[in-house]
Amino acid sequence: MQDIKSHFPKLLLFALGTLICLWVYIFTLDAAGLIPLAGKKAPNYVIILIAQYLLAKNWVGPNRASKVHFLKLFLYLYIFVFIVSLLSAFSLYYFYLSPSGIAIMTDYIQVSVNQVGQFKEQIIQQEGVQYYKDFMQSIQGISAYSIGHDEFMQKIVLAFLPNLLISLYFKQ
Repeated sequence: MQDIKSHFPKLLLFALGTLICLWVYIFTLDAAGLIPLAGKKAPNYVIILIAQYLLAKNWVGPNRASKVHFLKLFLYLYIFVFIVSLLSAFSLYYFYLSPSGIAIMTDYIQVSVNQVGQFKEQIIQQEGVQYYKDFMQSIQGISAYSIGHDEFMQKIVLAFLPNLLISLYFKQ
């Protein structure tokens, strides 16, 4: 555990750098006229994967069979993902409470409702009327809280396998 504590300042710097990269990605999408939500936001996880790899490589160093235990490296990377997830969730939450965030969220909801509305008959035919109504309500229920919550939970859940693989790779 002492190893992790000694690397904690580097972990925080990587987390802040990763958060800045995530925001640059989101603002780039917005500047290009794309709504930085839904599937367009998901590729930002590649930035986190790259940061995890660089953190692990930095800790282990040139000797991949070093003294760093697999579970310590796994925990270290999970702490990193937890910090990035927490920071990005809070920053997205507060951003989507701002006037520009509300405008982006409103555009996203309108586009999504219009897209789902185009396939109303097919959805009702395959899934039923109640499913369609619930689906439309869930789209219209998107809020700053739901975006922040999803950001946190998705990153935490999606981090397990990459953390495992990166840790195993550096402990070959």
